[in-house]
Amino acid sequence: MKNFLLILLLLFPVGISAQVNVDEAYCYSPATSTGLSAVYVVRPESSVTLRYTSYSTDEISWYRFDQSGSSSQTELLGTQSGNYSTLVSAEKDCGYIVKQNTESVCFWVSSYQTVSSCAAADEQDNICEKLLLVGEGFAIPYYTVNGQVKYLPRRVSYDTYRWDDISTDFNQFSTVVEGSVLSDGEMEIPVPYGTTSFTVIDSIPLAWGGSIVSTLSDAYVSSAVLIHAEAEQSLRGALNEAAEQPTSGFGGSAPVEMTFTAYCIPRDSYYAWEFSSDEEFSDVDIFTDQQLSYAFKEEGTTYVRLHAYNDYCDKDTVFEISVGESKLEAPNVFSPYGSPGVNDEWKVAYKSIVEFKCWIFNRWGEQLYFYQDPAGGWDGYYHGKLVPPGVYYYVIEARGADNQKYKLKGHINILRSKNQ
Repeated sequence: MKNFLLILLLLFPVGISAQVNVDEAYCYSPATSTGLSAVYVVRPESSVTLRYTSYSTDEISWYRFDQSGSSSQTELLGTQSGNYSTLVSAEKDCGYIVKQNTESVCFWVSSYQTVSSCAAADEQDNICEKLLLVGEGFAIPYYTVNGQVKYLPRRVSYDTYRWDDISTDFNQFSTVVEGSVLSDGEMEIPVPYGTTSFTVIDSIPLAWGGSIVSTLSDAYVSSAVLIHAEAEQSLRGALNEAAEQPTSGFGGSAPVEMTFTAYCIPRDSYYAWEFSSDEEFSDVDIFTDQQLSYAFKEEGTTYVRLHAYNDYCDKDTVFEISVGESKLEAPNVFSPYGSPGVNDEWKVAYKSIVEFKCWIFNRWGEQLYFYQDPAGGWDGYYHGKLVPPGVYYYVIEARGADNQKYKLKGHINILRSKNQ
């Protein structure tokens, strides 16, 4: 077994793979769908030497293809020495294929050009999401093995806003993005927020010992809308309430008490909270508070949308608040004597009860206790003293979030501890 593994290692060395090298070239890795392993960018005036290093000494063949793709390949004569092959005075702005046995590597060689100008276009198609930059020298084209033209992205720096959890506000910061080049004179970037300038940062010349080239635009005032919406639910800790939250969104047992907070860029954009019972927001209730507190008391799902807009752009985000159906049950026994913390308070079990009244009487009809919060209960005291063990009576009037009305009557047995 050990000898077999040794033979495999000799035939297929670990960590060694075929590779292409181009002197003084910037290397870009395109998407795998292009069929290219790399795009190399070289100076227009320089001569190009291509090198291929393999793990095998078998014959290495070179081919060149043009803008129509690899179907147009023309065989070239390279110089091979062992597992190493060189192609000197290679042409620019074309593709190459290196073949050895059943393996092949495809790549493209492009001529470099400098960006000479950059500005935000006067006319924009999608000013709210994307921004079109115009200028000269954006395009460094290459072609896929299927003959489809592509362009190297250009790096663009500008200021914009983003949400900061620490300061709980939008803060301005500098970002660098890869602009999508559409043509030699057009490039598209993600829209900025606020007022900023654009700088094309061209670091490609560093590959041959040159310097970074920066091209600056004039200031641009963005109209795009950026929002951040926060929704927080006040959780209740009553053990007698079945207050499970839904698996997604907010809600549970009514009343579901929520606080919504809106943040927006530009600061003077109009915004509003829109409440609706359907996802299409065909019928809405509108609130314009920056911070809004609201209690949801009706069964079902309410959709809450923060909608912000100005004269040019808008943006929104939606929350779901689901309120469950109601439930109300009353026990008939408790033991406030000698068992602290164990069944020493009479409480109803409930869910989504939005109106509640409870009266407790003794056998002679005398009212001993009254309360209106279903989370509360009776501890068995009357005028500061525990009432004697025995039978007492309750009357409950309540209404659920589903508009179900409850009228409950029954008896309560107060038990004395065995140690009493």
